[in-house]
Amino acid sequence: MQRNDWMDRIERGDVPHAILFAGAKESGQYALARRAAARFLLHTDDVTGLLNCPFYLEPADYQVKTVRDALSVINSEAYERGRHCILFPDAHTMSEAAQDVLLKTLEEPPADTLLLLTGVESGFRPTILSRCMILRAETEPWETIRDRLVQNGTDPKTAVLAAKLSDGVYGRAEAFLREDSLAFRCEAIACIRRFASKSKPYAALSALCTDTVTEESEDGTAKKAKKVSAALLDAFLDILLSILLDVLRQKNGVRDVRNTDCVEVETIFNSTFTTGQIQGMIQIAVDAKEMLAYKASPAMTVDWILSKLP
Repeated sequence: MQRNDWMDRIERGDVPHAILFAGAKESGQYALARRAAARFLLHTDDVTGLLNCPFYLEPADYQVKTVRDALSVINSEAYERGRHCILFPDAHTMSEAAQDVLLKTLEEPPADTLLLLTGVESGFRPTILSRCMILRAETEPWETIRDRLVQNGTDPKTAVLAAKLSDGVYGRAEAFLREDSLAFRCEAIACIRRFASKSKPYAALSALCTDTVTEESEDGTAKKAKKVSAALLDAFLDILLSILLDVLRQKNGVRDVRNTDCVEVETIFNSTFTTGQIQGMIQIAVDAKEMLAYKASPAMTVDWILSKLP
């Protein structure tokens, strides 16, 4: 189904009560979901009207109470009838308990209600996915993305790397090319090189994933503090996983790699660790990402990763 076709169906209300816009954050799925909400509620593509629409909700966080409160509004018999919509961006980051709360409404949705979710399919419980219509991000061959980047002035070597790491989403390739993203990747690879050499970069990894946040002090004034960031640690784990998967593919005889800037590091991993050890490291990284999704302390997760990796 073409994008305009299902947008028209959403406007008519000729869709299931729940839709998952699946894909990477950079694929534009959030913007599409908001456009769908505007079509459903306001019969327009102009999403600015959602700001003052009393029938549109978008939770500020995914604490269990927040999710329950949002859903209780549309489930309430006192709620004004007619169309209403809740959008849950990056819903794959919900804890299992929050997904349980969402599932109850997905199983027995109120009439004229549209629940919109965005996120990566692998982050959802199968029972959630089974109750949603899934609209996936459009992807392109990496060669097509590479050519577009080169045409827009990107160095060919860098364009190949960005395209291969984009998972077929041009917006993700563009995000990779940002100066801050490239700098973060350079430092992350330096940490991963030390893992490959069986040296654990305690200080370097913590420093890489530390960000400055604003907190409220006891007297009510704002103060800045440095803390390990879940988002930065998650980004590091994505890079680590990608490199380890390259190494695993090489051990299985596949020569083509995605991380073309890490050939030397991958060679060290390949010669230092067995296939079983690489698979174990991949599981550690996956487990750490799951811990972060369930709101584990980022600082403690760093310590856990370093204690588990060989």
